[in-house]
Amino acid sequence: MTINESHAASRAADTAHLWHPWRPVLGSLEQLVLVEGRGCRISDDRDRSFLDLRAGTLNAILGYGYPGVTEAIREQAERLSTWDLAEATTVPAALLAAKIAALMPGPLSRTLFCNSGSEATEAAVKIARMWHRLDGRPERTVVLSYADGYHGATSAAVAATASAFRREGAGPLPGGYAHLATPHCTVCAPGERHTGSGCVVPGRAVWEEQIRAIGAERVAAVMVEPVLSVGGVIVPPAGRLTVLRELCDRYGMLLIVDEVATGFGRTGRMFGFEHDLGAPAAPDLVTTAKGLTGGYMPLSAVTVREDIYRAFARDPLLGGLRHGHTTGGHATACAAALAVLEAVENEDLVAAAAERGTQLLSLLEVLTQQAGVRAVRGRGLLVGVEMSTIELAGAVSRAAQERGVLVRAFGPVVTLAPPLVISAADVALGAKTLIDAVQSAAGEAGI
Repeated sequence: MTINESHAASRAADTAHLWHPWRPVLGSLEQLVLVEGRGCRISDDRDRSFLDLRAGTLNAILGYGYPGVTEAIREQAERLSTWDLAEATTVPAALLAAKIAALMPGPLSRTLFCNSGSEATEAAVKIARMWHRLDGRPERTVVLSYADGYHGATSAAVAATASAFRREGAGPLPGGYAHLATPHCTVCAPGERHTGSGCVVPGRAVWEEQIRAIGAERVAAVMVEPVLSVGGVIVPPAGRLTVLRELCDRYGMLLIVDEVATGFGRTGRMFGFEHDLGAPAAPDLVTTAKGLTGGYMPLSAVTVREDIYRAFARDPLLGGLRHGHTTGGHATACAAALAVLEAVENEDLVAAAAERGTQLLSLLEVLTQQAGVRAVRGRGLLVGVEMSTIELAGAVSRAAQERGVLVRAFGPVVTLAPPLVISAADVALGAKTLIDAVQSAAGEAGI
């Protein structure tokens, strides 16, 4: 079979058999068939090249074809592809757990491996509830999260969001979840430009009132993202995470920070919570995925305080955590993660993300004066351009693709989250292309 025949067969198979997530079944968009990636560029079956400003699904932090990672995967797969961590350990899993502990603040020293961000959410919630039960507080089962937060697509993760788009038709969902007001402007109307002047952002007073209304004695944990990704690239004002830490301490709740999208350099710090928190005021549990393996293998993690881990010795049925997955801590995935984290450190990609993120936001500042744009915001290399409508955001994404740049439109926000290895020249090219795309889409919409 020739390459052209293979590509044609792939298109036919896609049309006949593949179910794409988060896509209309009767979509009218041309389906990209991507065949190769190198660095920050992706090529399709029609020899078109695209600059990737979304890092796949925000996970390809090293871009594509990074030699050290592909070599680590091959070597580990040939040596020992996987094993059951319930029965033994593997060298990559043990070393990766130690590496994550070294990157986290001191109290966070013990890691459980899963396969996806959604699974990490499920595990973190179960750990929080079980921990309270083991400490004699079985009534503490409620998990609080931001109303606009996103923690995955499995049942418990969906229950942790208030989004009708994600919840409708999925019920009955698990109980034991409630929501805190998102730290985002509550005054500006949809379609109205955010100016910062006169914006009202919920904080301590609102959250404490909500916690008391729910009953603080019933709450097991508060689970939040340091920057809300799918929820619209919402960057809470400085200090909001510190406020939640203080409220958790006051009312005996655990603080779970969801770093699935923000961990390992994305925001210009190793972890997003570090913009507000550090030892000893660290989170109690942290979930990670996406950048952990740079998208090369499926892997996620839940990292907890050592005393939380040791409390499970009191579990009456096992003396440990009654939870796990067949491929959680897959040896080859852990080897990939070790190679990714080595590259992040050796290439100083955390600092690079901060520098390139500042550049990107600066270049996109001109869009704050563009009709149809409500706001431009972000932290590090996680940037959102909020449009006045969902339809306009989709039009911007399509216009960018036509110009050779791939971005992500979800709701009214166009998200840019390129690989951390992106160059200053490609940031400039991507920003220019997006500006052109926004102006073109707004013009065609008559705005």
